Amino acid sequence: MSHVCDILPVIGRSRDLFVEDIKRAEPKLSSLVGASSFLVIGGAGSIGQAVTKEIFKRNPKRLHVVDISENNLVELVRDIRSSFGYIKGDFQVLPLDCGGQEFDAFLQSQEN
Repeated sequence: MSHVCDILPVIGRSRDLFVEDIKRAEPKLSSLVGASSFLVIGGAGSIGQAVTKEIFKRNPKRLHVVDISENNLVELVRDIRSSFGYIKGDFQVLPLDCGGQEFDAFLQSQEN
């Protein structure tokens, strides 16, 4: 059984930061993201997942997510698919160590 907690009182806030700013800038933000390519390193961690989801929901041209944990990447994809569905752009998750030869080869294979 999970308990959903409203975190704002816990951290001493009455409202989310940046909500109004994001709403006001959403058309431009979505346009910029939609025309851009992204590589998220450490994308299956807590901050990486949040970043990946924010980018994904704005339909990027390309979004590649790298993390050393294949299991966490699978969970990320499941969560994204159940929450947001699919995008027209190129979405890939890659279980790679960003310090390894495979990651270097991946980077060299990418278009600019």
